[in-house]
Amino acid sequence: MPITCPRAIAALALGAIAAIAQGAEPLVLRMRGVRPNDFRPPVVTALTLSADGALVAAAGDDHVVRVWNAVDGSEVQTFEGHEDWVRGARFDDDNRLATVSADHSFCMWDLEDASGGATVRRLAGGALQTVAFSPDGKLLATAGFGDTLRLFDLTASDTTPPAEWGCSCEDTRCVAFSPDGRWVAAAGRNGVVRVWDRVASGGPRDLPSDGRRVRAIAFSVDGETLASGGDGPAVRLWRLEAGTAFGSTPDELLVRPGKVHALTFLDETTLATGDTRNEVTLWDTNTRSPRGVLRGHTGTVAALAASADGQRLVSGSFDTTVRVWDAEALSAPENKVAARSGPTRRTR
Repeated sequence: MPITCPRAIAALALGAIAAIAQGAEPLVLRMRGVRPNDFRPPVVTALTLSADGALVAAAGDDHVVRVWNAVDGSEVQTFEGHEDWVRGARFDDDNRLATVSADHSFCMWDLEDASGGATVRRLAGGALQTVAFSPDGKLLATAGFGDTLRLFDLTASDTTPPAEWGCSCEDTRCVAFSPDGRWVAAAGRNGVVRVWDRVASGGPRDLPSDGRRVRAIAFSVDGETLASGGDGPAVRLWRLEAGTAFGSTPDELLVRPGKVHALTFLDETTLATGDTRNEVTLWDTNTRSPRGVLRGHTGTVAALAASADGQRLVSGSFDTTVRVWDAEALSAPENKVAARSGPTRRTR
C-alpha cells in the first residue's frame, strides 16, 4: 500500500556550499549533513539532471535527496523519506523525480508540489539499485537485489500491481529505456545484458557476457548504440542492426586499469564514463577513441547524468561532491588521455 512521505525539509542540507571557478572549471556542489550531528558527508551514489539541465538531484548513504540549481548552485529543496541508502535517481521530462533505496522502496517527488510530498511504494524482493522512466513518462522501471524487473504504470491506480519481467541475475545494478521506448535493457552481477523488445513478440535476448559485473548501461541519443560497463576491462558498444536487434559482437573501449561505475551519452557518438580512477573520460564511439578527461574528483565517480541537449554533464563521486560540467569544459577537455588509456580494441 502507498504511504505519504514526510514533508520535504524547507532548506537544503545545513552548510551545503557551491563554488564555481572561472573558465572551464566545473561548479562544485558539496554534500553536507542535514542535522547538526551529521559530521560525515554522504557519498554520492544516485544522481540525475533535469532534461533542461536546470536542476540536479543527488543522494547517497545518508538516505537524503538533495536538489540544487545546476546553473548557480543555489539550494532548491531537500527530501527525506527513505530509510536506507539511496542508490538510484531519475528526473522525467516533467521534472518528476524518482529515487530508489535499499529500504525496498521507491519515492516519487514532485518539485512543483508546494507541499513537498511524495508517494512511496514498498516493493518486495530486496533492496533496490536502479530506476528509469520510459520516454513518455508513463512507466517506471525498478530493479535491485532479486531477479525481477518491475514496471509500474504511472497512469494507473496506485494499487495496480506492476508488470514483472525476469532479470538475468539476482543482483541487477542498472536499467535503461531506449529513447523511443522500444527497448529496455538491464544488467548486473553476472555480466549478462538482457534486452526486451516492447514492440516485437518473443522473449528477451541476452547479449554475450564476459562474466564480470555490469554496473552501468546507457543508450545513445539516437538509440543506435547500447553501452555497458563495469568490472570488465572494456566498455562494450552493442550496435542496433537493421533496426531489429542489437548485434551479438560488440565494439570495445579499453578502460583498464579503472573499473567503470557510470555511463551516459551526451549525443549520438559521445559517451562519458566514470571510473575508479576518479575520472570522467569522454569517448568518440565512432572512432572508439578517447577525446579527453575531466579531472577533479578525489574518489570513484559513481554516477553521471547529462542534459537532453548534451551541453551539461554532472558527475557524482565517493568524495561527497557533485561536479557540473558545462559546454566549454565538454568541448575541449583540458587533459587528453589517448596516450595514457592505451589502444582501443574492436572484437570483430
